[in-house]
Amino acid sequence: MQAEELLSRLEELAEQLRIPVRYAAVGTEEFTGRGGLCIFRGERRIIIERTLGYREKARLLAIGLTQFDLEGVFVLPAVREAIEAAKAADDADSIQ
Repeated sequence: MQAEELLSRLEELAEQLRIPVRYAAVGTEEFTGRGGLCIFRGERRIIIERTLGYREKARLLAIGLTQFDLEGVFVLPAVREAIEAAKAADDADSIQ
């Protein structure tokens, strides 16, 4: 699956789970983040730097979606694979 289509499918999954996804300018001189899961006014949402490419946006969205229960939710195999790969990579990064 191409990165643009994967991103679209991940966005659809987030919408199905009622998780708002926003693209905004999040990188500043003080904060060099690229985005991720956050709580804003008591609501969990995923915010991603809008200037990133499709592949990186999809990766960050997949990482954010790892925090949600997907049991009982139909997820396309390629999308589930992307989420599982993001979780494995994120877990490996946190070990180091």
